[in-house]
Amino acid sequence: MKKDFLLSIIIPTKNRESYAIKAVEQILHMNDDRVQIVIQDNGDTCMMSKMLFEYNNDERLKYNYTEGIISFVDNFNLAVDLADGEYLCIIGDDDGVVSQIIDVVEWAKENNIDAIKPELKAVYFWPNSEALRNKTDNGYLSITKITAKARACKPFYEVEKLLNQGAQKYLSLDLVKLYHGIVRKECLDNIKKKTGKYFGGLSPDIYISVALSLTVDKVVEVDFPLTISGICNKSGSADYATGRHTGKLEEAPHFHGHNNYEWSELVPRFYSVETIWADSALAAIKDLDKSEMLKKFNVVDLAACLLKKYPQFKDIIIQHYNSYSQTTDRSKAKIVVAYLKYPTLDLIKRVIRRIRRRRDDFFRVNGIENIIKASEALQLRFLDIGIDTKMIIASLDIVKKLIH
Repeated sequence: MKKDFLLSIIIPTKNRESYAIKAVEQILHMNDDRVQIVIQDNGDTCMMSKMLFEYNNDERLKYNYTEGIISFVDNFNLAVDLADGEYLCIIGDDDGVVSQIIDVVEWAKENNIDAIKPELKAVYFWPNSEALRNKTDNGYLSITKITAKARACKPFYEVEKLLNQGAQKYLSLDLVKLYHGIVRKECLDNIKKKTGKYFGGLSPDIYISVALSLTVDKVVEVDFPLTISGICNKSGSADYATGRHTGKLEEAPHFHGHNNYEWSELVPRFYSVETIWADSALAAIKDLDKSEMLKKFNVVDLAACLLKKYPQFKDIIIQHYNSYSQTTDRSKAKIVVAYLKYPTLDLIKRVIRRIRRRRDDFFRVNGIENIIKASEALQLRFLDIGIDTKMIIASLDIVKKLIH
């Protein structure tokens, strides 16, 4: 008999068994029958299956192994298909979950909320993550200021903002999040009914973020970490920080498992985090028949951003922009202005953030060996700062009056 779960924690994984097994253990240690763990494994071997052997009789765990080459996007699609929970949350295989997530999801169900957007206030750097260059790196947890305050979001308008900034810095906007966020499964099923799939594009996290933001109404943000973002030396975050996420478009690992993929004509043809983000955001808009919104896409700012960060691809970026500017009324001088403006605005924002920061806004715990220990350290921090579940729910109750 199929068991009903309130929440499915979904972990798509590939060849990172040593991290994924700790993520599974950390969630199972919460010992809550309302939570299901879904592991969708596309590793080169079925080693993960052997490591999970002791949990074979635990009905909270659902594991599936898919052999052969499939894309990141297909692995995510398979993962969501497996989930039985009323609400879903996707995390990476080096991430973790905070136990308070269950009470927040219960609140969302009782109040008919479609999605919860928690702030990423806890980041765990696994030992030897390469984040600390030339320093002892024995694993550490970084925690920023947590208030537990909540507010209502209007995600549809955030998509317009995203387009206006060249589909960059999407995590700074009030978009719906499934990756490190919580969404009612019915909302994803509605997207699949319309597009034939849950995820498209090349980057599943930004694709579904845009798609959900165009279709979901009742969204609440809470300034509290319901998940722990993990960074290991095999993670995309580490690759981004060390510059390994760039190259020729055909060399991008995102294309593995895709046949005849249609890259957006609005995005320069080279591989970087920024170009993958832009293309995937535009793919979501196209798949949901919102093509009229593409007029808001800021090609100028995207080109300026790329020129500043990737001068080695200058020829490709300029050629793309010149081709675009010939078909529009946009002056080529605009890219010069944007190029000069881009670093200035970034500098101003950094200065403002630094001014607003206080020393006690940051807390760090060293010597954290795995995600289980990181979760324990985070709970101790909650006790120290006096934030508990009652405070979180009280903040959410205030906001619900603005939604209904």
